[in-house]
Amino acid sequence: MGFLKTTAVFRLLPFLLAGILFTISSTKAQDIKKEPTKMEQVMAAHDEVMDEMPKLVKLINKLQTKADASYEKTKYKKAIADLKSANKSMMTCMTGFGERFEADEMMKRKALSEKKQKWLLEEEQKVVALKEEIKLRIAQAEALVGK
Repeated sequence: MGFLKTTAVFRLLPFLLAGILFTISSTKAQDIKKEPTKMEQVMAAHDEVMDEMPKLVKLINKLQTKADASYEKTKYKKAIADLKSANKSMMTCMTGFGERFEADEMMKRKALSEKKQKWLLEEEQKVVALKEEIKLRIAQAEALVGK
Protein backbone atom coordinates (compact mmCIF):
# COMPACT_ATOMS: atom_id res chain seq x y z
CA MET A 1 0.00 0.00 0.00
CA GLY A 2 2.86 2.40 0.79
CA PHE A 3 4.39 1.71 -2.59
CA LEU A 4 1.20 2.78 -4.38
CA LYS A 5 1.02 6.02 -2.43
CA THR A 6 4.65 6.80 -3.25
CA THR A 7 4.10 6.07 -6.95
CA ALA A 8 1.04 8.33 -7.03
CA VAL A 9 3.07 11.15 -5.49
CA PHE A 10 5.78 10.71 -8.10
CA ARG A 11 3.16 10.82 -10.86
CA LEU A 12 1.73 14.05 -9.52
CA LEU A 13 5.12 15.62 -8.85
CA PRO A 14 5.62 17.03 -12.39
CA PHE A 15 2.20 18.69 -12.24
CA LEU A 16 2.90 20.14 -8.81
CA LEU A 17 6.28 21.46 -9.94
CA ALA A 18 4.74 22.93 -13.11
CA GLY A 19 2.12 24.70 -11.01
CA ILE A 20 4.73 26.11 -8.64
CA LEU A 21 6.94 27.27 -11.52
CA PHE A 22 3.96 28.86 -13.26
CA THR A 23 3.03 30.75 -10.09
CA ILE A 24 6.60 31.96 -9.63
CA SER A 25 6.94 33.04 -13.28
CA SER A 26 3.59 34.86 -13.19
CA THR A 27 4.69 36.77 -10.12
CA LYS A 28 8.00 37.66 -11.76
CA ALA A 29 6.23 38.75 -14.95
CA GLN A 30 4.12 41.11 -12.89
CA ASP A 31 7.25 42.43 -11.17
CA ILE A 32 8.86 43.01 -14.56
CA LYS A 33 5.98 45.22 -15.71
CA LYS A 34 7.29 48.73 -15.36
CA GLU A 35 5.50 51.83 -14.35
CA PRO A 36 4.49 53.87 -17.41
CA THR A 37 7.12 56.34 -18.50
CA LYS A 38 6.32 60.02 -18.84
CA MET A 39 6.23 59.48 -22.61
CA GLU A 40 3.69 56.68 -22.20
CA GLN A 41 1.59 58.87 -19.92
CA VAL A 42 1.61 61.73 -22.43
CA MET A 43 0.82 59.34 -25.28
CA ALA A 44 -2.10 57.90 -23.27
CA ALA A 45 -3.46 61.42 -22.63
CA HIS A 46 -3.10 62.14 -26.34
CA ASP A 47 -5.01 58.94 -27.16
CA GLU A 48 -7.84 60.02 -24.85
CA VAL A 49 -8.15 63.26 -26.80
CA MET A 50 -8.01 61.39 -30.12
CA ASP A 51 -10.90 59.21 -28.99
CA GLU A 52 -13.07 62.35 -28.93
CA MET A 53 -12.45 63.21 -32.60
CA PRO A 54 -15.27 61.08 -34.06
CA LYS A 55 -17.71 62.71 -31.63
CA LEU A 56 -16.42 66.12 -32.69
CA VAL A 57 -17.01 65.34 -36.40
CA LYS A 58 -20.53 64.02 -35.70
CA LEU A 59 -21.34 67.19 -33.79
CA ILE A 60 -20.13 69.36 -36.67
CA ASN A 61 -22.50 67.47 -38.97
CA LYS A 62 -25.43 67.78 -36.55
CA LEU A 63 -24.76 71.49 -36.07
CA GLN A 64 -24.60 72.01 -39.83
CA THR A 65 -27.97 70.30 -40.22
CA LYS A 66 -29.44 72.52 -37.49
CA ALA A 67 -27.90 75.63 -39.07
CA ASP A 68 -29.35 74.74 -42.47
CA ALA A 69 -32.84 74.42 -40.97
CA SER A 70 -32.67 77.50 -38.73
CA TYR A 71 -33.13 81.20 -39.13
CA GLU A 72 -30.59 81.65 -36.31
CA LYS A 73 -27.57 80.26 -38.14
CA THR A 74 -25.01 82.38 -36.29
CA LYS A 75 -24.94 80.37 -33.05
CA TYR A 76 -24.59 77.10 -34.96
CA LYS A 77 -21.91 78.47 -37.26
CA LYS A 78 -19.93 79.73 -34.26
CA ALA A 79 -20.12 76.32 -32.58
CA ILE A 80 -19.01 74.67 -35.84
CA ALA A 81 -16.08 77.09 -36.09
CA ASP A 82 -15.14 76.35 -32.47
CA LEU A 83 -15.19 72.59 -33.08
CA LYS A 84 -13.15 72.97 -36.27
CA SER A 85 -10.66 75.12 -34.38
CA ALA A 86 -10.35 72.44 -31.67
CA ASN A 87 -9.81 69.82 -34.37
CA LYS A 88 -7.13 71.98 -35.99
CA SER A 89 -5.45 72.38 -32.58
CA MET A 90 -5.38 68.61 -32.29
CA MET A 91 -3.78 68.22 -35.71
CA THR A 92 -1.21 70.92 -34.91
CA CYS A 93 -0.41 69.23 -31.60
CA MET A 94 0.09 65.87 -33.30
CA THR A 95 2.32 67.34 -35.99
CA GLY A 96 4.44 69.23 -33.47
CA PHE A 97 4.81 66.15 -31.30
CA GLY A 98 5.83 64.02 -34.26
CA GLU A 99 8.45 66.55 -35.30
CA ARG A 100 10.04 66.60 -31.85
CA PHE A 101 10.25 62.89 -31.09
CA GLU A 102 11.37 59.75 -32.90
CA ALA A 103 9.16 56.67 -33.17
CA ASP A 104 11.52 54.69 -30.90
CA GLU A 105 11.23 57.38 -28.24
CA MET A 106 7.45 57.31 -28.46
CA MET A 107 6.90 53.57 -28.75
CA LYS A 108 9.96 51.68 -27.55
CA ARG A 109 11.07 53.54 -24.43
CA LYS A 110 14.20 54.93 -26.07
CA ALA A 111 15.87 57.28 -23.58
CA LEU A 112 15.25 60.99 -24.07
CA SER A 113 17.94 63.63 -24.01
CA GLU A 114 17.61 66.35 -21.38
CA LYS A 115 16.31 68.73 -24.05
CA LYS A 116 13.67 66.24 -25.15
CA GLN A 117 12.63 65.62 -21.56
CA LYS A 118 11.85 69.33 -21.30
CA TRP A 119 9.98 69.18 -24.60
CA LEU A 120 7.95 66.27 -23.28
CA LEU A 121 6.83 68.33 -20.30
CA GLU A 122 5.81 71.11 -22.71
CA GLU A 123 3.89 68.62 -24.82
CA GLU A 124 2.17 67.27 -21.72
CA GLN A 125 0.92 70.77 -20.89
CA LYS A 126 -0.30 71.20 -24.48
CA VAL A 127 -2.20 67.91 -24.36
CA VAL A 128 -3.84 68.83 -21.04
CA ALA A 129 -4.91 72.23 -22.42
CA LEU A 130 -6.12 70.62 -25.64
CA LYS A 131 -8.15 68.06 -23.71
CA GLU A 132 -9.89 70.84 -21.79
CA GLU A 133 -10.54 72.85 -24.97
CA ILE A 134 -12.08 69.86 -26.73
CA LYS A 135 -14.20 68.90 -23.69
CA LEU A 136 -15.51 72.46 -23.52
CA ARG A 137 -16.27 72.70 -27.25
CA ILE A 138 -18.01 69.33 -27.27
CA ALA A 139 -20.12 70.26 -24.23
CA GLN A 140 -21.14 73.55 -25.86
CA ALA A 141 -22.04 71.81 -29.12
CA GLU A 142 -24.00 69.08 -27.33
CA ALA A 143 -25.99 71.74 -25.52
CA LEU A 144 -26.90 73.32 -28.87
CA VAL A 145 -27.95 70.10 -30.59
CA GLY A 146 -29.70 68.78 -27.48
CA LYS A 147 -27.42 65.74 -27.35
